[in-house]
Amino acid sequence: MADEADLAFDSEQRHLTHALAAQRSRGGALRAVGACHHCGNEEGIADRLFCDSDCAADWEYEDSLRRRLGLAAPPLH
Repeated sequence: MADEADLAFDSEQRHLTHALAAQRSRGGALRAVGACHHCGNEEGIADRLFCDSDCAADWEYEDSLRRRLGLAAPPLH
């Protein structure tokens, strides 16, 4: 039986997968740059796009606002 940490990890991974799929479907696929695309953290990122599901969700929210307002995307970290 999975404990709470396993369930939380699985939930976070599902969220990241959905966030990445949504980004890819919009045609602007992000690429791993060795840092989190939201906060710029470089520790333990390697080939991931975001630190965790919070950064992924925040980035998705801010990106959707930028698109609705017609603003340019921020530079990659």
